[in-house]
Amino acid sequence: MTRVSPLIPKKGERFWLCPAFFLLAAALGFWVPVLANVLNAQGWGSYVTLTFMVLPLSAIISPLIFSARADQVIAAEKLLAIIVAAGAILAGVAFVLLEQGKEPLLFILFFGLNSLVMAPAWPLLTTITLSSTDHPERDFGKIRVWGSLGWMGAGWLVSLLSMDLSASVGWLSVGASILAAACCFLLPHCPPQGGPPKNALDVLGLRAFRLFKQRDTAIFFGTAFLFSIPLSAYFMHTPQQLRFLGCEQIAAVMTVGQLTEVVAMLLMGWLLRRWTIKSIFVLALGCGTLRYLLYAVGASDDSIASVLLGVALHGICWTYFFEAGKVFLARRIERGIRTQSQALLALLTSGIGGLAGTALVGWAHGFLVNETTGAGWDHYWWLLTAVCGFCVIGFMIGYRGAHPSAKITEFG
Repeated sequence: MTRVSPLIPKKGERFWLCPAFFLLAAALGFWVPVLANVLNAQGWGSYVTLTFMVLPLSAIISPLIFSARADQVIAAEKLLAIIVAAGAILAGVAFVLLEQGKEPLLFILFFGLNSLVMAPAWPLLTTITLSSTDHPERDFGKIRVWGSLGWMGAGWLVSLLSMDLSASVGWLSVGASILAAACCFLLPHCPPQGGPPKNALDVLGLRAFRLFKQRDTAIFFGTAFLFSIPLSAYFMHTPQQLRFLGCEQIAAVMTVGQLTEVVAMLLMGWLLRRWTIKSIFVLALGCGTLRYLLYAVGASDDSIASVLLGVALHGICWTYFFEAGKVFLARRIERGIRTQSQALLALLTSGIGGLAGTALVGWAHGFLVNETTGAGWDHYWWLLTAVCGFCVIGFMIGYRGAHPSAKITEFG
């Protein structure tokens, strides 16, 4: 007698990786693209930079510590489920305060606690995915693409419900987080691969910094850090420029970057098997540079089309540097600190790089751009174009890589 498969996949099956990525990304996609405009609509415009600085501060503190626990003590999927559930509760409190519009500093406090708890989520989910697939370079993009779809779907729903300036987007985010936590309990088992912590370095996850002894890995980490500085402007100031140019459906427009990200994700496995990793990284960095160049042209000509094309390039830039970079690390790093290597990337990019970026681009924006007249947007984006160009040149000079015919499958 033929056994009929259950309609609902069992706990531990790879199926649950896809909805976990979808829901975690949607939880962010509901508020990240519109938060700056929501704060301005609430009369909290002076708190935009401070609010966005909370995110990188959290990414500096918690990812390595939590990821070290996953490498040493507790199964990664259990830890992930716990932190996502806790994050949902803290996010709910934060957005209640935002809706009330009375205590901006108290909102920032709970928003920061949510960010502190949630910062390790993506490194943990990435490690679970890479550890449970037989061919990471082939399969990771096909699974990770569900995150792009989740972000994109969230943006469309926000605009469809006319919530681009509404603090109620927070409730959509909380709902997605609760569902994501439930999915995380069903993920494939990912037990600790390293031994128990022996000293403070192990407890804090600081042994991951020994990866800087590998030249190409150090160049990748260094470039990721520097490239994250101008990247901060994408989420902080792209929505504001679109609004200045007369765009109303901002959340939906920002999902154009996810459309190209979806295509790039689906092609990533094919590209990783045919191009050298250096070529892929240079392509990504070049697209990031061209993105801001198009922003500068759009600001000069009052052209939404140029800015929209720049947003489209963001998907290629993000996928082929940061997401391909995760596969790059998974192939090079020993199992005992693999989760910490992903957390170190988050610390350098979302953490230190994001903090420096938020502060520096916030200062540059305030110095160069007149929010009333719109003067100075072009100068602002030209400055960031130059910074991105420096990253491209520095990486091309510093990264040695394997023989040009070598592919990522030979990294191990």
